[in-house]
Amino acid sequence: MTDLTVSTSLPASIPPRALNRRPLVRRRAKIVDVDSLSEPEQLPASIKLPFDPLRLLDALVRRWWLMAIGGAACGGALYYVGLQRFETLHSAEAQVIKQEAASAFRQSDTGESYKPHDFTIPTFVSLMHSNAMIEATSKRLNNRFPEYVLRAGLVVAPVRNTDIVSISMTSNETPEASLEMLKAYTSEVLSLARDLQRGSATEMRTFLQHQIERTDNDLVKANEELLDYGRREHLIDAGKQMDAWLGELGNFTLKYETVKLDHETLDLRIQAVEKELAKVDTNAARLDSVRSQIAELAVRYTDEHPAMIEAREKLNAMERQGQARGPSVDAPPKPGESSVAESLYLDLVRLRSEKQVMSEQLAKLNIVRDGLNDRLAQLPRKAMEYASIKSKQQTLEASRALLASRQREAVLFEENAQGFFKLFSMDRPQDVSTVPPTQKLAMATGGGFAAGAGLVGFAVIMLTLLDARIHSGGDLKRATGVPVVGIMPLDQRHLNESEAAWAFRTWTRLQPMLLIPTRGEATVCGVMHDGESDSAARMTLRLASAAARRGLRCIAITSQQGEATVSLRDAMIEPDLVSTHLREHSDEVCVLHVDESWSWTPENRQQWWAAMSKWRSTPEVVILITLPSVEQPESLLIAERLPNLLWYGSSGSTRVERVSSTLRMYRDAGCRLVASVLDRAPALRPLALAKFAALLVLSANVGAAEPVAPLSKAVNEVLSPAKESHPTLLLGPGDAVNIDMPGFPGHEREAVSIGPDGRLTYLQARDIEASGLSVDQLRARLTTELRRYYRSAKVVVTPFTFQSRKVYVLGKIVKKGAINLDRPMSVLEVVAEAGGLETGLFQQNTVELADLGHSFLMRGQQRVPLNMEALFMRGDMTQNLRVEPGDYLYFPSANSNEIYVLGDVKMQGTQGLLSHSSVHSAIALAGGFTPKAYTQRILVIRGSLEKPERIVVDMNDILTARSTGFRLEPKDIVYVADRPWARAEELVNIAINAFLQGAVSSWTRANVGPFIKDPLLPQIR
Repeated sequence: MTDLTVSTSLPASIPPRALNRRPLVRRRAKIVDVDSLSEPEQLPASIKLPFDPLRLLDALVRRWWLMAIGGAACGGALYYVGLQRFETLHSAEAQVIKQEAASAFRQSDTGESYKPHDFTIPTFVSLMHSNAMIEATSKRLNNRFPEYVLRAGLVVAPVRNTDIVSISMTSNETPEASLEMLKAYTSEVLSLARDLQRGSATEMRTFLQHQIERTDNDLVKANEELLDYGRREHLIDAGKQMDAWLGELGNFTLKYETVKLDHETLDLRIQAVEKELAKVDTNAARLDSVRSQIAELAVRYTDEHPAMIEAREKLNAMERQGQARGPSVDAPPKPGESSVAESLYLDLVRLRSEKQVMSEQLAKLNIVRDGLNDRLAQLPRKAMEYASIKSKQQTLEASRALLASRQREAVLFEENAQGFFKLFSMDRPQDVSTVPPTQKLAMATGGGFAAGAGLVGFAVIMLTLLDARIHSGGDLKRATGVPVVGIMPLDQRHLNESEAAWAFRTWTRLQPMLLIPTRGEATVCGVMHDGESDSAARMTLRLASAAARRGLRCIAITSQQGEATVSLRDAMIEPDLVSTHLREHSDEVCVLHVDESWSWTPENRQQWWAAMSKWRSTPEVVILITLPSVEQPESLLIAERLPNLLWYGSSGSTRVERVSSTLRMYRDAGCRLVASVLDRAPALRPLALAKFAALLVLSANVGAAEPVAPLSKAVNEVLSPAKESHPTLLLGPGDAVNIDMPGFPGHEREAVSIGPDGRLTYLQARDIEASGLSVDQLRARLTTELRRYYRSAKVVVTPFTFQSRKVYVLGKIVKKGAINLDRPMSVLEVVAEAGGLETGLFQQNTVELADLGHSFLMRGQQRVPLNMEALFMRGDMTQNLRVEPGDYLYFPSANSNEIYVLGDVKMQGTQGLLSHSSVHSAIALAGGFTPKAYTQRILVIRGSLEKPERIVVDMNDILTARSTGFRLEPKDIVYVADRPWARAEELVNIAINAFLQGAVSSWTRANVGPFIKDPLLPQIR
């Protein structure tokens, strides 16, 4: 029984040592192993998706109108909701400014006036946000506005570097309501400032009241002591000296007590400020800041990075300093640590300086008072004692008066407190800003439109995914597991070529995948389908016609009739009928028609295989068989004996799982499925491919009609030009690159040059060898080096300039010198970059001054074969070679090339040689031939100094277009000789002219004459 597979049995004539060899087949003109081709070539590993993304994009584009409707509906709904929910906001703003305590309440000429304790702006702002303020404002407004409304619309912010605090109130009621709430809140704020000042004055008044009571008690005791001393000592009056000294002592004592009272007041204020300053821990804030900085650095840098080492040393130093110093209010806060601490510390420094000044004043006053006491000690004892008691009395009276004046000042501040802040500005009704909800409505509408369109798009995608039918090439590839070599669109208008051209291209892609026996036997391929027998038969005829156009003899066994149709029954009875048809009509497809009564019974299969054994013996034959439906057992019995199988699928007719399960059974039986073809496929919208180009790049391997094997050599030469391989770009000295580390701001470096030694430096990566590396290799080396200092460091290297790759152009070029090869350049591009060839005037015409015939390109020590004249003068782009670094282009001058024209020409001499100079152009420039010139044999002498060579040119043939012009070269000599017998011709011409003159004269004398018989002038005698 004949088998259509490549048989593994060998004839008896094969030597025994060849029995261990595996059978071979021919594939694309190469001998390959059968075992290695038992399965079709697999594509490289790529992203495999459980669906075809092109179908999803196409479904979205086709149903864009539905997405627009859904987005418009959802956007309109959210717009309506926004109209109901969003309201117009009205914002009013006021400003309060800090003021110093007034000194108008001064009640004494001695000492400083009373000033209440001051509050800093941050402290007062925190009090403004308190719940008590909101509650008081709501009560002031008669509870017409709830507290949460006031709290939601309130914004309090100090103006930077000023003593102004800005207050803003926002409401959705009316502009008048916002302004009313702002005024009420501002009034409460100013009232709070006055209450705080009043409370400070009350505390001072209580303190001074206690001091006055104590002083009164001391004064009563002093008066009683003075009266007792007068009665006891009978002392009525002291001397004037004593009075003067006592008066002076009293004055100094009064000053001393005044300064002492101010000193005690400063102590009270200093204690209050120190108490507030002790609450602010600046050292802890600095430590937390440094720890946070270390945590942030640890995310980016390693422990070896200098920034990490410096931060840890800073933290350790601060901890040791804090442990050694301990908490203290004497240390000034560092700039930026705390604005509250800075303000309190400034107040503390000012108060301490004032206290120190007062202490020095007390010391000086005490010294003066001691001196007066020493002088009074010289007085009599009684006078002294009296003076002492009197001085004490006067001092207590002065202290009492001073305390009473300070108490009156405190009472005045308590009764008429102005507050620490006053109103600076308040918006008028027309200044209230109104913000309509237009932006919110636009955002809600846009978000609703996007959400609605997204939901509809999601529904479209889900419905497309739920449709498990085969619609595209990607679906067919997932179902069959083999490449899709061709897709026939449902609408022929979407086919960019004719049906015959499409079939030819499809067969060209399919042919390299087929197993072709090396013994010259036929290539056999079966076409499988899932019940679409008529469509599969048409596809079989298309591929058979394409194979015939490639010069192959083709047999198609289908259920449809073709141009040369033979019944399959007749062909099996007489197999020679098919062989005869193939020999006589090799350019036609032999169609073996299978009628409806035909069935693949075991007897028919046996008879068909017997006939196939004869048809396969014909060389260069392709046999295509349309198999029965894959659901029929006969199809499996036939397919398992065929070396190649092609799946035919129709879009929208079968499901992916069904085809996969069916083909799994065929593969288990050993069938070899090589490719698949999709018919009646819907055309994907080009707009979808343009809009979703990024996704198409990711899913390129699952795209429809993807070529999986290269075209044959003949088709490849016709359809696509040859591509040059580009070597990897290597960096060199003089090049510059841009280097960056994403995620590390401030590490960008532009134009980092590679030094003459081929090294560069970037951050901690020092002296990195960059010469001879590609950009990717340099990036990898920098990344490896910098990861010692930075965690997850990723270096990005991009080229900036190229200075190491140069090509040198000299000669008759506008801009001579070295040209940087910053991109792949050809000879034409290099010349254009150099400004082009130099031009000049010759014979009042502009011509190129370069001698293209002697121009050359040197690469290393070798001269590159290049025809400059063909490239520049005839446009032969095959000569437009790509230059490489180090190439040398030279264009010699054409002015140094000259030719010499001598002989029978009108202007003998030297002529400049141009690229198009020829013999006839040189003679034309010389004025043409003389009458004696011998134009049939013009002599050209070439190489006159070394090896002279004589060349004869026939100008008559050139002028009559019987031969081409002769090209001249530098230093050629063009000589035009006289014609042979030129002297004889000259003598004959002279003789003929003399004869004609004599004959005419004789005939005229004999036959003409005389016409004038009388003399015209009188005869002179």
